[in-house]
Amino acid sequence: MYVLCLNKCFNNIFGRNKCLPKLPTVPGDEGVGDVVEIGSHVCTVEPGERVVLTSRMLGTWRYYGVYDERDVHVISPKLTLPEASTLTIAPCMAYRMLKDFGDLKPGDTVIQNAANSACGQCVIQLCKAWGLQSFNIVANHCGYEVVKKNLMSLGATAVYTIEEAEAVTSFNTSLTRPKLALNCLGGRFEDILLKLLERNGSIVYYGCAFDLPIVKSCLRPDLLFRTFHLCDWNSRATPVDVDNMMNAIIKLMVVGAFKAPIYQPLELKNFVHAFRNTVHCEAFSTVNYIFDFTMP
Repeated sequence: MYVLCLNKCFNNIFGRNKCLPKLPTVPGDEGVGDVVEIGSHVCTVEPGERVVLTSRMLGTWRYYGVYDERDVHVISPKLTLPEASTLTIAPCMAYRMLKDFGDLKPGDTVIQNAANSACGQCVIQLCKAWGLQSFNIVANHCGYEVVKKNLMSLGATAVYTIEEAEAVTSFNTSLTRPKLALNCLGGRFEDILLKLLERNGSIVYYGCAFDLPIVKSCLRPDLLFRTFHLCDWNSRATPVDVDNMMNAIIKLMVVGAFKAPIYQPLELKNFVHAFRNTVHCEAFSTVNYIFDFTMP
């Protein structure tokens, strides 16, 4: 089994996630594995098929697990393990925020901070696949030039540091004023979104951005302020909704139009190294760590 990831784990430890596991628990919120055996009444999954977990907080830091068939989704054998192991959270968050807010059309612009995060990289790739423009803000540390080069290779329309974004006063014809803003942070990174967002646009708060700013909503009463939690969407979604979303993302991954966020595979025994580097990333980690249970 390949399993991600550390950013979600820290949010769980700090109590920041809306979905939290019941203790005691096995850590791990997403992962991919092969079906070894099925129960007598299982009809949607076969032994030998590869699956990802579609339900949350089921524990994936393990070699073997027993799950209900409603909690797994069969994936294409053509999907690489890194893409599969990172499929069920960041790509789904990006997919839902772009689909469910803003009524976007090809040529429209999306602006986001924390663009180098796993979700931010997914937003960039979906924007490219759907003909949307992406205005991406990252920190000017953690190897900015390398980060910018990677995001541009994924299909970003523009990548700016916070200082460069604050200096933007107009938009040329190749990049229209954003209709949708995705806010994962706060402070200056949030202020620039509010400054550049088109009139009557939408700003979506997710990740580490928890509370709607009452004062700022008064300053920009034309904007629609929204919050997004994948747990909330999952609680309302039908199995068909989940399958349609998963299949759409997997289709892009299979044809090479959607890549896993920059990652480093690790054995579980090296978790301290991954923890230390993740907890100090300041929301702009240069790499995501994936625990690889297939390593010798």
